[in-house]
Amino acid sequence: MITPMALEGLDQWIGFIFAVVFALVVLGEAQQFYVHLFQPLSERTRIHYDVNLLHHYDLLATPVLILAGWGWGSKTVAEPPYFPDSSICRAMKPLSGGLASILLAGIFGSINMFVPFPALEVAVKISVLMGVANLIIPIPPLGLGRALCAYFGIVDRNLEHIECGGALLITALILLENLMHWPLLQAWVGLLAPDVSKWILSA
Repeated sequence: MITPMALEGLDQWIGFIFAVVFALVVLGEAQQFYVHLFQPLSERTRIHYDVNLLHHYDLLATPVLILAGWGWGSKTVAEPPYFPDSSICRAMKPLSGGLASILLAGIFGSINMFVPFPALEVAVKISVLMGVANLIIPIPPLGLGRALCAYFGIVDRNLEHIECGGALLITALILLENLMHWPLLQAWVGLLAPDVSKWILSA
């Protein structure tokens, strides 16, 4: 499993920055796409995607991005009137970002098949890390944590405080893992991410 601390050379750093920027945008805009799917076909409008990184970047995620290579986006998408009043549908909204990040890795991998480049290999691995972390770690503001909050109906006002506390908890756990070499969050991500990356790069 690749982490920023293990990157070597300009090519790898380019791949890392490139992947993080794309993955953070995808984490947010995939939710927009998911919500849009529920709009009636007769009323469906064109989606206007927001690719401004500043609208997706959460400063609290910076230490985790640097130490672990994965993190979370800051964008949340409001539920329009046509969105189903369903806990499962609400829970799937934040998870759609993690799934889209895995698909992004597949796109990078497909390009790498025709134009092999070290930066693209790193981009695949980082995109997979972002996707897997958001799909398996049940701490908000990561995707699965947000999904659990949505499923159990935690209101927005409380969610802001929960996500801030969760961000600090994740950072503390990553610091402990790096300093004490305990198998914590990175070990969870490491169970799946390397195999997924290897499968994409060898497909």
